[in-house]
Amino acid sequence: MTTLDRTLWPARLSTFALAALAAASVVYWGLRWSEPISTPRANDDAFSQRPVDTGRIAQLLGASATPDNGGPAAPAVNATSQYKLLGVIAGAKGRGFGSALIAIDGEPAKPYKVGDRLSDDLLLQSVTARGATLAPGMQEPASVELELPPLATIKSR
Repeated sequence: MTTLDRTLWPARLSTFALAALAAASVVYWGLRWSEPISTPRANDDAFSQRPVDTGRIAQLLGASATPDNGGPAAPAVNATSQYKLLGVIAGAKGRGFGSALIAIDGEPAKPYKVGDRLSDDLLLQSVTARGATLAPGMQEPASVELELPPLATIKSR
């Protein structure tokens, strides 16, 4: 009659537990990788509560702490408007994302994200790759269309 060696059971049980843990890990990560990637939406509460460092965005768009009064004129987008568009950061998806660097009435430019108020009656409604739209509200028709000037063409010598 053969007897079971009791000293092998702890090794067998720990091997089984590690194999089960490894299998559970593979199943978990397989399910995580198979689910679609979710992106934040503009009307999502978590997205709207995230703080935006507008000063840093202004620096990234080329604004300086002191206005340059002696340099070349800022690109005027809409001659009949008091607003000048100096730069944009457009979101890759949709029109609900992005920021714009806008000068109002010749003052130094300030960064605005979509939804921010520029004045009492206008807010930044949307940003595109080369322009921005101002309107009284997010769902109202556009009041002012701002566009960056055309890119300079390279002249061959």
